[in-house]
Amino acid sequence: MKQFLKFTLATILGLILFVMLGIGFLAVLVASASKEKKVTIEANSVLKLDLNAPIHDRAENNPWAMLDMDNPRLKRSIGLAEIRQAIKKAKTDNNIKGIYLYLANNENGLATVDALRESLLDFKQSGKFVYAYGEYISQKSYYLATAADKIYMNPSGDMMLTGFGRQISYYKNALDKLGVEVQDFHCGAFKSAIEPFIRSNMSEPNRQQLTTIYNDVYSYFLNNISKERKIDTAQLNTIINNLEAETPQKDKELKLIDDDIYYDQVVDKMKEKTGTDKKKDIQFVELGKYASTIAKKLPSENKIAVIYAEGNIVGGEGKDDEIGDVTYAKLVHKLANDDNIKAIVLRVNSPGGSALASDIIWRELVLAKKQKPLVVSFGDVAASGGYYISCEADRIFAQSNTITGSIGVFGLIPNAQKLLTDKLGITFDEVKVTKHGVFGGITKPLDAQESAVIQRNVEKTYREFKQRVAEGRKKDTAYIESIAQGRVWTGHQAIANGLVDEIGGLDEAIAYAAKQANLKNYRLKEYPEEKSFMEKMVEGFGDAKMQYMKEQLGDQYEMYNTLQWLKNTKGVQARMVYDLGL
Repeated sequence: MKQFLKFTLATILGLILFVMLGIGFLAVLVASASKEKKVTIEANSVLKLDLNAPIHDRAENNPWAMLDMDNPRLKRSIGLAEIRQAIKKAKTDNNIKGIYLYLANNENGLATVDALRESLLDFKQSGKFVYAYGEYISQKSYYLATAADKIYMNPSGDMMLTGFGRQISYYKNALDKLGVEVQDFHCGAFKSAIEPFIRSNMSEPNRQQLTTIYNDVYSYFLNNISKERKIDTAQLNTIINNLEAETPQKDKELKLIDDDIYYDQVVDKMKEKTGTDKKKDIQFVELGKYASTIAKKLPSENKIAVIYAEGNIVGGEGKDDEIGDVTYAKLVHKLANDDNIKAIVLRVNSPGGSALASDIIWRELVLAKKQKPLVVSFGDVAASGGYYISCEADRIFAQSNTITGSIGVFGLIPNAQKLLTDKLGITFDEVKVTKHGVFGGITKPLDAQESAVIQRNVEKTYREFKQRVAEGRKKDTAYIESIAQGRVWTGHQAIANGLVDEIGGLDEAIAYAAKQANLKNYRLKEYPEEKSFMEKMVEGFGDAKMQYMKEQLGDQYEMYNTLQWLKNTKGVQARMVYDLGL
């Protein structure tokens, strides 16, 4: 008994000590977070952009960044607009002599890469250098690197240029074996989001639209590389189709890169460009630290609200990486009635989601537009529900490689009766006083009358979607139908068919909003407002878990994510399910 009491007491004391140490550690972190370190930019510095970490639309205050670790995922994340602003400042900063791109896997969307590439090309107009180097260079990294003056690669490095395409997973046969039937309801011949669950291969309309999209993106890709590397597009096409970019030595021969040298040799070249003594270290400045030196605009009562809408559109409050209709509708209503907010810019990076949630957000944006300018900027994807909430804007900006459109809706209701009863031995019985008293659920198939009701509801939602777009884009519904039907488009194609007004990024959208509001002096205010330090700490663990799953599952993560979505989806959906890999 004494031993038991001693053990228990020791355990309690250990827990208390652990909690106290944890609180002390957090206190140190909080104290460190409250102290801003002054960043000094020395003469002859080189701005460093590391492509190992993902670039989000909005800066993320990672609570672990204060530990100043080498892992790029644990450093302060800065948003795309902030990166472009930093590069713009560096263009005229006498202390910055050039930019160094460290090429890596580059997980970012092609539209994000394209926006960043445009900033680098603009930076080069200053006469300052841009050097790129990598050991492993992904296709997106190479595309970005072609904006550089020089592209260097490790002599034992690797680069694979394959062009564009996508393999899509189909689950129907597996679901049949499991005894799960997916009952589908949809509108739009191109609304392919449902196909993985009801087909074992790709439909011809989907093959047609994907071929058109990939051809458009590929043509844009070839033309831009050709222009900067001075290689004929036909030759580039041959190089890619024959997988000729096998080794750094062959890449040099093909003029895809400038030289196959080691990192220390690249550093020596930058030392020469900056006039740095060979015995001294070159003054690299990380992009995040440099961005922190940018002076904020003078305080002004006039504000432009920038609302970041990133993730799936869902009902309710939504998580941090979701667009919850309650959260966003309330936010838009508040900003519309704030006299200090002179214009609203909505930045959309979403494949869509709940049609009802999209409509609720759309309605508040319609009301807001009556009071002040409303401008929308598209990121990598603004499709289906992502387009739904955007269509009423005064002007829509997108990148050439933005994926948009997908004006169509669907509903999916799994019937797992065979799985549950025939395979698992679970039986069901029921009592009801009306014919459809137990309507819904996944334990039995829908009857003809129930299916007809759901299909009519889906068709009604589709008509409303098209009407919203027709009114917002000032087109007739017959024309919208011709470009709708769930079909996806690139930003370049969307300009031609009227779904987008102008090629440009968030900066261009903000400038247009300021002009519409007759503002010369203003400041930006970002929404939703940042969460507290402790909330970010807790979320950091969740992000780490998701990242671990991505790394463990690899290419199968998309399959896992899709099946999780199928399990949790409710109501009529205005959404793209799979990623096009762009």
